[in-house]
Amino acid sequence: MFVARENELKKLNLLLKREKSSFLAIYGRRRVGKTEIVRHFCEQNGIAKVEFAGRVDQNRRQQIKAFESKLKRVYGVKSEEPIKDWNDAFYLLMEYLERFSKKEKIVVFVDELPWIDTAKSGFLGELADFWNGFCTERNNIILIVCGSSASYMLKKVIHNRGALHGRLTDIMPMEQFDLNATKQMLQAQGCRYADKSIVDTYMALGGVAKYLESLDCSATPTEAINSLCFKKDALLKYEYEALFASLFNNSKIHYSIMDVLSSKWIGHTQKELSTLSGVSSAYIKKPLEELLASGFISATTKFNQTKRDILYRATDSFSYFHNRWMSGGSQDWNKIVNSQSYRSWAGFAFENICHIHSEHIKKILGISGVETQSHYWNHVALEHGKKGVQIDMMLEHTNGSNNIDIIECKYHNREFTITKAYREELVRKIEVFNEQTKFRYNIRLIFITAFGMVRNEYYNELVSLDIELGDIIGVKV
Repeated sequence: MFVARENELKKLNLLLKREKSSFLAIYGRRRVGKTEIVRHFCEQNGIAKVEFAGRVDQNRRQQIKAFESKLKRVYGVKSEEPIKDWNDAFYLLMEYLERFSKKEKIVVFVDELPWIDTAKSGFLGELADFWNGFCTERNNIILIVCGSSASYMLKKVIHNRGALHGRLTDIMPMEQFDLNATKQMLQAQGCRYADKSIVDTYMALGGVAKYLESLDCSATPTEAINSLCFKKDALLKYEYEALFASLFNNSKIHYSIMDVLSSKWIGHTQKELSTLSGVSSAYIKKPLEELLASGFISATTKFNQTKRDILYRATDSFSYFHNRWMSGGSQDWNKIVNSQSYRSWAGFAFENICHIHSEHIKKILGISGVETQSHYWNHVALEHGKKGVQIDMMLEHTNGSNNIDIIECKYHNREFTITKAYREELVRKIEVFNEQTKFRYNIRLIFITAFGMVRNEYYNELVSLDIELGDIIGVKV
């Protein structure tokens, strides 16, 4: 089963048309589908493939032995002398590749490269030699290296200052599925979910292909999540810990940062994170960069701030879900989903999903080509007796137009109605925003809801446009 990934497959297919060898680096978080897309690409196009994968927590000698074993057992390479180092290993690989016609494309796929490149292994130097001395002299090699540790891939491969510097011909980040691709995958495996159930599932699992693939489609959506995350033998019960341990060295710091960010939807500055997590400012910068590169958090500047501080926000759905509901031990998900605390949490989780899908929202609004930045915004009233205001989501048009889309996200089980009291709240929110920004912006008020809105007099007075879940799910970007 393989769905979506049209843009990534298009990029891979272009390599087939190239009249020279290609060197591609793929990176993205664990379980997102990096290995599957390479295998699907090869199978779809009938391309021969030589595949090796790094082994977690194994030393240089063990990695080399596994490489040699794969060459001999799977690809039929014969060698009387045992392999002593990576130079010998690549020599055997080159002997095997020389069997193929130079007119026939062949993929050499090195999966989980960060695990293979153990300390002082010399692997990257030999990989560079293999590319420079063998692949570039032929026109038929597609060398693909892949890793879940985005920070490693960026530092050691993509921005390498040593032997691999300037050698890559292509780079392909792999992100989680969006709601559209998530729906495709659920339908392909027999999950006949309504749009709201798809979003409920996304709140728990995000768009991680392996998690979605593990859902039991014969059960209800609620029971499927319960079995996958909460039961004694749940497959994802310890996934969060394994995920961070596989991606980061000293992952306790990353845990601490994610714990803090998962407790406040509007995010924190680096200084605030340092104070709240207990990680000194000298040590917090690198973990933040690694979490950012791995797609767990996002970074944006504060809106309407002279200093323009960077604001970090947790955006990974599974991390939010784990920290709120799974980290406390055994729970009954069937009871949680009917509680008021879950309904409140789901409202915030829906806001997060809307932020993640800002490009989809822009496409619906007809502003795909406009440069924007997504923000939360709030104002704390300092005068006695006055209330502060908060804006769930705001799209700032950064093209000099002074346009602002104020977006209200409402995750209800029925059509949403603007009451008289809520109408007053909205008016005050816009008035305070105008006052604080000195009436510089042209404002549209937009709603995103689960089941649409009642078009009463207050709707007609204030709302420029309303968007439903189905609208966002239907958009491909």
